[in-house]
Formats: sequence, C-alpha cells, structure tokens
Amino acid sequence: MKSGINLLDETDIHKVAQSCTDVRVLAGEELIRKNDTSEELYIVTDGSFKVYDDSYGEDFVHAILTKGAIFGEMSFLDKTPRSASVKAISDGSLLKMGKTEFDNLLVKNPDTALLFLFTLARVVTQRLRQVNDALRGMTFSVGDNDSKKAIAEVIAQMEYAVHIELSGTQKVEKKDS
Repeated sequence: MKSGINLLDETDIHKVAQSCTDVRVLAGEELIRKNDTSEELYIVTDGSFKVYDDSYGEDFVHAILTKGAIFGEMSFLDKTPRSASVKAISDGSLLKMGKTEFDNLLVKNPDTALLFLFTLARVVTQRLRQVNDALRGMTFSVGDNDSKKAIAEVIAQMEYAVHIELSGTQKVEKKDS
C-alpha cells in the first residue's frame, strides 16, 4: 500500500520536491522536539528516523520512518505545538517544507499544491486509523487471544525500533508486518 509522498504521481512528487529545501542530517540529530512550535514538515528522501515521546523518562517509539515518509504534518497543518520528537537513526536527507515553500508551490503549481494537501490529509487519516485499530484491538477484543496478539504486535514494533537504534544500522529497510 502506498503511503507518504508516494501517494502522489512522479510528476507531482517532482514539483513538490522542487518547492522544498534539501536538508542533510547526521545520525543522532534531533529534528523535532515535542512541544516545539516549529511548523515545517519533512519528507524522507534517505535514511531512517525515529518518531518518539520521552515525556515519561523512556522513549515510547511511535514509528520508524524511511524513504517517502512524511513527518511534522500535523503542526504544518494546524499550527499547534509538536506532538512527538523526531531523531535521525542514520545519516540521511530530507526535504523541508514550511509556509514559504508551500506558498511558492501554491503560486507555481496550484493543482499540485491541492493534491499535496490531500496527500497530507491521507497521511494523517492513515495514522489515525492505525491508532484506532490498535486501541480497538486492545480495548474491545472479544477473546483473550485477540488482546494478546495486539499487545504482542505493539511490543514487536517497539523491540524492532530499539534494535535498529542500538545496532547503529546506517540503512534501515521497512519491516513488513
């Protein structure tokens, strides 16, 4: 299933990329800190990135993002503080889009800008559905086996994220569930 920037066709991806700023990052570099008021979004072009929350002392890993993934979209869209932190797991590169870059895209390619906004809406919707499914699986399971399976999947994803971070892997391939 397509996700992130890959929801657009190649022509529109190219137009979006031309409107963005290229950013190189080093492993361990923090790009977003929870509760910051920055509003840029990022598109991963290379490397891997950990989305996490360390509010309670230890990292709770929300996701490991690789090529094509978009992050920072919520603050970009609603101008509220960041809901999680993001750190580079490996050296990588990103495309950064802020208000100025989006306004330039809107002027030069209004159709692409509109499609990009719909893409962001689809990214947010996909993530919301995943959270809803996880909550439903943990809360409303009919049988005990369903709950155990949902919890085991969450634990497996967290273990995978920790393994990637501790192994210092420079390139991370997305793990199929």
